[in-house]
Amino acid sequence: MRHFQGEGACDADLWQRRLSFWWDENPYVHAHACRGWILRAQGRLVGFLGVIPTLYEDAKGAPLPALIATSWAVDEEARHAALPMGLMLQRQARSCLLVDTTPSPEVQKLLHRWGWQANEVVRRSLVLRGASGSMLAGVMCHEPPDWPEGLRIVTEMAEVHHLHRAGISGRIQKHITSEYLRWYVSSPMREHHWVGVVDEAGGLHAGVVLTLRKVRGLPSWKVMDWFCPDLENPKLLQLLIYWLMDHSPTPEGMNWPFISLAAFPGDPVWDDLPKVYSREETVCHFHSLPPSLAGTPLRHVMAEGDWGL
Repeated sequence: MRHFQGEGACDADLWQRRLSFWWDENPYVHAHACRGWILRAQGRLVGFLGVIPTLYEDAKGAPLPALIATSWAVDEEARHAALPMGLMLQRQARSCLLVDTTPSPEVQKLLHRWGWQANEVVRRSLVLRGASGSMLAGVMCHEPPDWPEGLRIVTEMAEVHHLHRAGISGRIQKHITSEYLRWYVSSPMREHHWVGVVDEAGGLHAGVVLTLRKVRGLPSWKVMDWFCPDLENPKLLQLLIYWLMDHSPTPEGMNWPFISLAAFPGDPVWDDLPKVYSREETVCHFHSLPPSLAGTPLRHVMAEGDWGL
Protein backbone atom coordinates (compact mmCIF):
# COMPACT_ATOMS: atom_id res chain seq x y z
CA MET A 1 0.00 0.00 0.00
CA ARG A 2 2.94 2.36 0.69
CA HIS A 3 4.56 1.81 -2.70
CA PHE A 4 1.57 1.82 -5.05
CA GLN A 5 -0.40 5.05 -5.14
CA GLY A 6 -2.48 6.85 -7.77
CA GLU A 7 -4.30 4.66 -10.27
CA GLY A 8 -2.86 1.42 -8.84
CA ALA A 9 -3.66 2.22 -5.21
CA CYS A 10 -5.31 -0.61 -3.24
CA ASP A 11 -6.29 -1.01 0.39
CA ALA A 12 -5.39 -4.17 2.30
CA ASP A 13 -8.65 -5.95 1.45
CA LEU A 14 -8.24 -5.29 -2.29
CA TRP A 15 -4.60 -6.44 -2.23
CA GLN A 16 -5.73 -9.67 -0.58
CA ARG A 17 -8.46 -10.06 -3.19
CA ARG A 18 -5.96 -9.49 -6.01
CA LEU A 19 -3.48 -12.05 -4.65
CA SER A 20 -6.27 -14.61 -4.39
CA PHE A 21 -7.38 -13.77 -7.94
CA TRP A 22 -3.82 -14.22 -9.27
CA TRP A 23 -2.94 -17.41 -7.42
CA ASP A 24 -6.12 -19.23 -6.35
CA GLU A 25 -8.79 -18.45 -8.96
CA ASN A 26 -6.47 -18.25 -11.99
CA PRO A 27 -7.36 -21.10 -14.43
CA TYR A 28 -3.69 -21.22 -15.52
CA VAL A 29 -2.26 -21.34 -12.01
CA HIS A 30 -0.69 -24.76 -12.68
CA ALA A 31 1.23 -23.52 -15.73
CA HIS A 32 4.21 -22.64 -13.53
CA ALA A 33 5.13 -23.14 -9.87
CA CYS A 34 6.63 -19.68 -9.32
CA ARG A 35 4.62 -16.94 -7.54
CA GLY A 36 7.40 -14.39 -6.98
CA TRP A 37 9.80 -13.43 -4.20
CA ILE A 38 9.71 -11.56 -0.91
CA LEU A 39 12.61 -9.80 0.77
CA ARG A 40 12.90 -9.62 4.55
CA ALA A 41 15.27 -7.61 6.75
CA GLN A 42 15.35 -8.28 10.49
CA GLY A 43 12.04 -10.09 10.20
CA ARG A 44 10.30 -7.21 8.42
CA LEU A 45 8.93 -7.39 4.87
CA VAL A 46 10.91 -4.84 2.81
CA GLY A 47 10.50 -6.10 -0.77
CA PHE A 48 8.19 -8.00 -3.07
CA LEU A 49 8.29 -9.01 -6.74
CA GLY A 50 5.26 -11.00 -7.84
CA VAL A 51 4.55 -13.14 -10.89
CA ILE A 52 1.25 -14.45 -12.24
CA PRO A 53 1.31 -17.83 -14.05
CA THR A 54 -0.35 -17.86 -17.46
CA LEU A 55 -0.37 -19.74 -20.75
CA TYR A 56 0.53 -18.70 -24.27
CA GLU A 57 0.74 -20.80 -27.44
CA ASP A 58 3.90 -21.19 -29.47
CA ALA A 59 4.01 -20.72 -33.26
CA LYS A 60 2.78 -24.30 -33.75
CA GLY A 61 -0.12 -23.96 -31.31
CA ALA A 62 1.45 -25.93 -28.45
CA PRO A 63 0.96 -24.63 -24.86
CA LEU A 64 3.75 -22.32 -23.68
CA PRO A 65 4.02 -21.60 -19.93
CA ALA A 66 4.54 -17.93 -19.15
CA LEU A 67 4.97 -15.63 -16.16
CA ILE A 68 3.54 -12.12 -15.87
CA ALA A 69 5.70 -9.81 -13.76
CA THR A 70 3.77 -7.67 -11.31
CA SER A 71 4.07 -5.33 -8.32
CA TRP A 72 7.81 -4.89 -7.75
CA ALA A 73 8.31 -2.84 -4.61
CA VAL A 74 11.42 -2.45 -2.41
CA ASP A 75 11.80 -0.14 0.60
CA GLU A 76 14.42 2.58 0.19
CA GLU A 77 16.79 1.15 2.78
CA ALA A 78 16.85 -2.18 0.89
CA ARG A 79 17.33 -0.81 -2.64
CA HIS A 80 20.68 -2.58 -2.93
CA ALA A 81 18.78 -5.89 -2.95
CA ALA A 82 16.36 -4.92 -5.73
CA LEU A 83 18.63 -6.01 -8.60
CA PRO A 84 19.18 -9.54 -7.23
CA MET A 85 15.39 -9.91 -7.00
CA GLY A 86 15.07 -8.89 -10.64
CA LEU A 87 17.77 -11.35 -11.67
CA MET A 88 15.73 -14.15 -10.10
CA LEU A 89 12.91 -13.20 -12.46
CA GLN A 90 15.32 -12.97 -15.40
CA ARG A 91 16.51 -16.55 -14.79
CA GLN A 92 12.97 -17.86 -15.38
CA ALA A 93 13.34 -16.95 -19.09
CA ARG A 94 15.53 -20.02 -19.52
CA SER A 95 12.40 -22.19 -19.64
CA CYS A 96 9.33 -19.98 -20.13
CA LEU A 97 8.04 -16.75 -21.65
CA LEU A 98 8.23 -13.64 -19.45
CA VAL A 99 5.87 -10.69 -19.94
CA ASP A 100 6.02 -7.26 -18.30
CA THR A 101 4.04 -4.06 -18.94
CA THR A 102 5.70 -1.95 -16.28
CA PRO A 103 5.16 1.84 -16.44
CA SER A 104 8.33 2.38 -14.38
CA PRO A 105 11.11 4.05 -16.46
CA GLU A 106 13.68 2.56 -14.08
CA VAL A 107 12.44 -1.00 -14.66
CA GLN A 108 12.07 -0.41 -18.41
CA LYS A 109 15.73 0.64 -18.56
CA LEU A 110 16.67 -2.56 -16.75
CA LEU A 111 14.64 -4.74 -19.14
CA HIS A 112 16.34 -3.09 -22.12
CA ARG A 113 19.73 -3.86 -20.54
CA TRP A 114 18.74 -7.50 -20.05
CA GLY A 115 17.82 -7.84 -23.71
CA TRP A 116 14.04 -8.09 -23.39
CA GLN A 117 12.07 -7.39 -26.57
CA ALA A 118 10.43 -3.95 -26.30
CA ASN A 119 7.14 -3.16 -28.04
CA GLU A 120 6.60 0.50 -27.28
CA VAL A 121 4.43 1.85 -30.11
CA VAL A 122 0.73 1.27 -30.73
CA ARG A 123 -1.71 2.94 -33.12
CA ARG A 124 -4.67 4.31 -31.18
CA SER A 125 -7.87 4.86 -33.17
CA LEU A 126 -11.31 6.17 -32.23
CA VAL A 127 -14.61 5.15 -33.82
CA LEU A 128 -17.55 7.50 -33.33
CA ARG A 129 -20.72 5.90 -31.89
CA GLY A 130 -24.41 6.61 -32.40
CA ALA A 131 -26.17 8.27 -35.34
CA SER A 132 -23.18 10.51 -36.01
CA GLY A 133 -20.93 7.47 -36.27
CA SER A 134 -23.28 5.74 -38.73
CA MET A 135 -23.48 8.92 -40.82
CA LEU A 136 -19.69 9.26 -40.86
CA ALA A 137 -19.29 5.60 -41.84
CA GLY A 138 -21.58 6.22 -44.83
CA VAL A 139 -19.62 9.31 -45.87
CA MET A 140 -16.38 7.29 -45.64
CA CYS A 141 -17.98 4.47 -47.69
CA HIS A 142 -17.62 1.98 -44.84
CA GLU A 143 -20.37 -0.60 -44.47
CA PRO A 144 -20.54 -3.47 -41.97
CA PRO A 145 -19.88 -6.96 -43.35
CA ASP A 146 -22.89 -9.17 -44.01
CA TRP A 147 -24.21 -10.84 -40.88
CA PRO A 148 -23.52 -14.63 -40.95
CA GLU A 149 -26.59 -16.83 -40.61
CA GLY A 150 -27.06 -18.67 -37.31
CA LEU A 151 -24.91 -16.33 -35.18
CA ARG A 152 -26.00 -13.89 -32.46
CA ILE A 153 -24.52 -11.30 -30.09
CA VAL A 154 -24.12 -12.09 -26.37
CA THR A 155 -22.94 -9.87 -23.52
CA GLU A 156 -22.65 -12.56 -20.82
CA MET A 157 -19.84 -15.10 -20.61
CA ALA A 158 -22.34 -17.63 -19.23
CA GLU A 159 -23.69 -17.99 -22.79
CA VAL A 160 -20.27 -19.10 -24.11
CA HIS A 161 -19.83 -22.89 -23.84
CA HIS A 162 -16.79 -23.50 -26.03
CA LEU A 163 -14.44 -21.70 -28.42
CA HIS A 164 -13.92 -22.31 -32.10
CA ARG A 165 -10.29 -22.94 -32.93
CA ALA A 166 -8.29 -22.03 -36.02
CA GLY A 167 -5.18 -23.59 -37.49
CA ILE A 168 -1.56 -22.83 -36.63
CA SER A 169 -0.93 -19.08 -36.47
CA GLY A 170 2.86 -19.05 -36.89
CA ARG A 171 3.11 -16.61 -33.95
CA ILE A 172 3.26 -16.82 -30.19
CA GLN A 173 -0.05 -15.63 -28.75
CA LYS A 174 -2.17 -15.82 -25.63
CA HIS A 175 -3.88 -19.16 -25.04
CA ILE A 176 -7.57 -18.25 -24.82
CA THR A 177 -10.21 -20.49 -23.24
CA SER A 178 -13.72 -19.74 -22.00
CA GLU A 179 -12.43 -20.25 -18.43
CA TYR A 180 -9.68 -17.69 -18.99
CA LEU A 181 -12.13 -15.15 -20.43
CA ARG A 182 -14.50 -15.56 -17.47
CA TRP A 183 -11.56 -15.10 -15.10
CA TYR A 184 -10.19 -11.99 -16.79
CA VAL A 185 -13.60 -10.31 -17.11
CA SER A 186 -14.18 -10.84 -13.36
CA SER A 187 -10.94 -9.07 -12.31
CA PRO A 188 -11.27 -7.14 -9.03
CA MET A 189 -8.90 -4.42 -10.28
CA ARG A 190 -10.93 -3.03 -13.18
CA GLU A 191 -14.53 -3.31 -14.39
CA HIS A 192 -14.59 -5.33 -17.60
CA HIS A 193 -17.41 -6.07 -20.02
CA TRP A 194 -17.79 -8.64 -22.73
CA VAL A 195 -19.41 -8.79 -26.17
CA GLY A 196 -19.20 -11.94 -28.29
CA VAL A 197 -20.62 -13.71 -31.34
CA VAL A 198 -21.87 -17.25 -30.69
CA ASP A 199 -23.69 -19.94 -32.62
CA GLU A 200 -26.75 -21.90 -31.50
CA ALA A 201 -24.59 -24.33 -29.49
CA GLY A 202 -22.84 -21.53 -27.57
CA GLY A 203 -19.67 -21.81 -29.63
CA LEU A 204 -17.70 -18.56 -29.60
CA HIS A 205 -16.64 -17.28 -33.04
CA ALA A 206 -15.32 -13.87 -31.94
CA GLY A 207 -15.38 -11.60 -28.92
CA VAL A 208 -13.99 -8.42 -27.36
CA VAL A 209 -13.18 -7.47 -23.76
CA LEU A 210 -14.08 -3.86 -22.99
CA THR A 211 -13.69 -1.32 -20.23
CA LEU A 212 -15.21 2.14 -19.83
CA ARG A 213 -12.28 4.53 -19.82
CA LYS A 214 -11.37 8.02 -20.94
CA VAL A 215 -8.79 8.27 -23.73
CA ARG A 216 -7.15 11.71 -23.72
CA GLY A 217 -10.17 12.96 -21.82
CA LEU A 218 -12.66 11.47 -24.30
CA PRO A 219 -15.26 9.04 -22.81
CA SER A 220 -14.71 5.74 -24.64
CA TRP A 221 -15.42 2.05 -24.74
CA LYS A 222 -11.84 0.79 -24.74
CA VAL A 223 -11.15 -2.60 -26.35
CA MET A 224 -8.59 -4.39 -24.15
CA ASP A 225 -8.49 -7.84 -25.73
CA TRP A 226 -10.19 -9.87 -28.42
CA PHE A 227 -10.66 -13.44 -29.56
CA CYS A 228 -10.96 -14.46 -33.21
CA PRO A 229 -9.87 -17.85 -34.57
CA ASP A 230 -8.98 -16.40 -37.97
CA LEU A 231 -7.13 -13.10 -37.50
CA GLU A 232 -6.39 -13.00 -41.23
CA ASN A 233 -10.14 -12.55 -41.73
CA PRO A 234 -11.36 -10.42 -38.79
CA LYS A 235 -14.84 -9.83 -40.26
CA LEU A 236 -16.65 -10.88 -37.08
CA LEU A 237 -14.51 -8.60 -34.91
CA GLN A 238 -15.42 -5.72 -37.19
CA LEU A 239 -19.10 -6.65 -36.91
CA LEU A 240 -18.79 -6.40 -33.13
CA ILE A 241 -17.40 -2.87 -33.42
CA TYR A 242 -20.29 -1.89 -35.72
CA TRP A 243 -22.69 -3.37 -33.13
CA LEU A 244 -21.02 -1.29 -30.42
CA MET A 245 -21.58 1.84 -32.46
CA ASP A 246 -25.31 1.54 -31.72
CA HIS A 247 -25.48 -0.69 -28.65
CA SER A 248 -23.85 -1.07 -25.25
CA PRO A 249 -23.26 -4.06 -22.94
CA THR A 250 -24.25 -1.82 -20.01
CA PRO A 251 -26.73 1.09 -19.76
CA GLU A 252 -24.16 3.46 -18.26
CA GLY A 253 -22.01 3.22 -21.38
CA MET A 254 -24.79 3.83 -23.88
CA ASN A 255 -23.99 7.53 -24.27
CA TRP A 256 -20.19 7.29 -24.29
CA PRO A 257 -19.31 8.75 -27.70
CA PHE A 258 -16.26 6.71 -28.80
CA ILE A 259 -14.86 3.21 -29.20
CA SER A 260 -11.10 3.13 -28.58
CA LEU A 261 -9.06 0.58 -30.55
CA ALA A 262 -5.35 -0.18 -30.36
CA ALA A 263 -3.26 -2.12 -32.87
CA PHE A 264 0.43 -2.99 -32.64
CA PRO A 265 2.61 -2.64 -35.77
CA GLY A 266 1.78 -5.23 -38.40
CA ASP A 267 -1.68 -6.03 -36.99
CA PRO A 268 -4.42 -5.12 -39.53
CA VAL A 269 -7.36 -6.22 -37.38
CA TRP A 270 -9.02 -2.75 -37.21
CA ASP A 271 -7.93 -1.43 -40.62
CA ASP A 272 -11.33 -1.52 -42.36
CA LEU A 273 -13.33 0.45 -39.79
CA PRO A 274 -14.63 4.07 -40.01
CA LYS A 275 -12.06 5.67 -37.73
CA VAL A 276 -12.49 9.36 -36.90
CA TYR A 277 -9.08 9.72 -35.24
CA SER A 278 -5.81 7.80 -35.36
CA ARG A 279 -2.32 8.41 -34.04
CA GLU A 280 0.69 6.56 -32.63
CA GLU A 281 1.04 6.31 -28.86
CA THR A 282 3.78 5.03 -26.57
CA VAL A 283 3.15 1.85 -24.56
CA CYS A 284 5.38 -0.33 -22.39
CA HIS A 285 5.04 -3.97 -23.48
CA PHE A 286 8.12 -6.13 -22.90
CA HIS A 287 8.72 -9.85 -23.23
CA SER A 288 11.62 -12.28 -22.98
CA LEU A 289 11.61 -15.63 -24.78
CA PRO A 290 13.45 -18.82 -23.84
CA PRO A 291 16.46 -19.52 -26.13
CA SER A 292 14.60 -22.25 -28.02
CA LEU A 293 12.02 -19.67 -29.23
CA ALA A 294 14.35 -16.74 -29.91
CA GLY A 295 13.17 -14.62 -32.82
CA THR A 296 9.61 -15.99 -32.93
CA PRO A 297 7.06 -13.18 -33.45
CA LEU A 298 4.49 -12.53 -30.72
CA ARG A 299 0.95 -11.19 -31.23
CA HIS A 300 0.33 -8.35 -28.80
CA VAL A 301 -2.87 -6.97 -27.32
CA MET A 302 -3.40 -4.21 -24.76
CA ALA A 303 -4.45 -6.71 -22.07
CA GLU A 304 -0.97 -8.16 -21.63
CA GLY A 305 1.04 -8.31 -18.46
CA ASP A 306 -0.92 -7.40 -15.35
CA TRP A 307 -3.00 -4.66 -17.01
CA GLY A 308 -6.45 -4.96 -15.48
CA LEU A 309 -5.43 -7.71 -13.03
